[in-house]
Amino acid sequence: MTGIVVSILILLGSAFIFIASLGLFRFSDLYSRMHASTKATSFGILLIVIGIGIFFNTAIIWLKAFLVVIFIYLTAPLAAHSIAKSFGDKKKNND
Repeated sequence: MTGIVVSILILLGSAFIFIASLGLFRFSDLYSRMHASTKATSFGILLIVIGIGIFFNTAIIWLKAFLVVIFIYLTAPLAAHSIAKSFGDKKKNND
């Protein structure tokens, strides 16, 4: 039973990451692309990490999974904000 749950979580996570990659090609401007890449990818990684935690089901794996999720959810929005800010500053200087 856990194999089915793990498989579903990993496949859903992979699907979210694939959808995020499609968003990079479909959206036209930088801000929309950043939104697609940070939001969907973060959720996809969350699902994959939960699936891995359920599969191995040890305390050290759950701790590492928790730390990975915290790291991703703290750094992805900050990186997107920094890229948007630098792009906005660069765009102002070119005008």
